[in-house]
Amino acid sequence: MTKVFPRRFYPLIFFPLLLAGRCRNGENPTPPDAGLYHTFSEVAVELHALASAHPELARVESIGRSVQGRDLWAIEISDNVAQNEAEPVAIFLGGHHAREWIAVDVPFLLAKHLLENYVSDAQISERVNAAEIWIVPLVNPDGHQYSVTTDRLWRKNRRDNGDGTFGVDLNRNYAYQWGGNGSSGDTFSEIYRGSAPFSEPETQALRDFLLAKKPRALITYHNFSQLILYPWGYTDDPVPDEAALHAQAVAMANQIRAVHGVSYTPEQGSDLYLASGETTDWLYSEIPQSRPYTIELRPRTISPGFQLPEGQIVPTFEENLPAALYLIEQAMAVEALASK
Repeated sequence: MTKVFPRRFYPLIFFPLLLAGRCRNGENPTPPDAGLYHTFSEVAVELHALASAHPELARVESIGRSVQGRDLWAIEISDNVAQNEAEPVAIFLGGHHAREWIAVDVPFLLAKHLLENYVSDAQISERVNAAEIWIVPLVNPDGHQYSVTTDRLWRKNRRDNGDGTFGVDLNRNYAYQWGGNGSSGDTFSEIYRGSAPFSEPETQALRDFLLAKKPRALITYHNFSQLILYPWGYTDDPVPDEAALHAQAVAMANQIRAVHGVSYTPEQGSDLYLASGETTDWLYSEIPQSRPYTIELRPRTISPGFQLPEGQIVPTFEENLPAALYLIEQAMAVEALASK
C-alpha cells in the first residue's frame, strides 16, 4: 500500500502544524469545554462513575501525577478485579500529545464499552474474564487542558523549561535511544525530548506502571494518519520478530476496515518518520513479548488533521474496537502458550 506520508515529505507536511502549536507562556483560566470530546475533569469523573457502576469488574487508580499535579487516572477491567489473578495484561494508552483529542476519547470509550456490554456480549465477557485490561485515557492532562482552554494545537506537556518556553514531547522522553533522530534538544521545538530520559513525571509514571504490569499487548493511540505502527521507530532496521508484528498489524487493519470501510496502513514506525525515545520502542526494548503498537487514528489527511469533527468520534471508536479486542485475544493466546 502507498504510505500516507513518505518521510521525505515530513518537514513540508508537519512543520506548519508544529509551528501552530508553538510555545506560549501563561495559562487561560477559561473553564474547559471540549464539546463532545472529554476534558481532563470529565475523564476523571466518568472513569470513577464507571467503576462505581461496575465494582466487580472495574477499579480506578492514579498511577502518578503530571508536572502541574494532575492525576494520571487508570482503570483496570477484569472479572474478580479485586483479586490479583495470573492473567495476561493488555494496556491501552491515550493522550500523549495534547492536541490529539480523539486519542483520549477512543480509549475512554473502550473502557465504557467493555463494562457496559460485559453481560450481553460473549466476546467481551470472554476477554474480560481471561485478561487484565488497563486503560489510561489521558497521559498528558496538563497539555490537554491547555489545548482545550488556550491553544488548540498545543502538543507537549506543560513543563516550564526555565527559558521562556514550555513543554516536553512526552513521546520523545522515553529512555530507549533517547536523544536520537526525530527528536530535538531545542526547548522551542515541538519534538523537544526533555533534559534527560524520563525527565518528566508523566513518563516516569508510565515507565513504572508498564514495568510492573509487563503487558502482553499494548496500543498507544495518537492521531492523525490512519496507521498501525510497530517498532522500530528510531531506525529503519527491523526488530527480530518483525514478521509477527507486521502480521498482527495487518490483522488489526483488516478488522478496522470491516467496520466502516476505512483503511489504516500497517507499517514499521520509521516508515512514517524517524522518532527516538518513543513509547513502543522503549517498551519493546524492555519487554519484547509485549507486542506494542501505535495506532494513528482518523483522519488520513492534514485537513482536518488534529481537529477531527465531533461527528467522527463514535465511528472512529467503532472501527477500532474490534482491533482492540483482537489484540486482547492475541495476548491471551501468547500467555496460554507460555504457560504450557
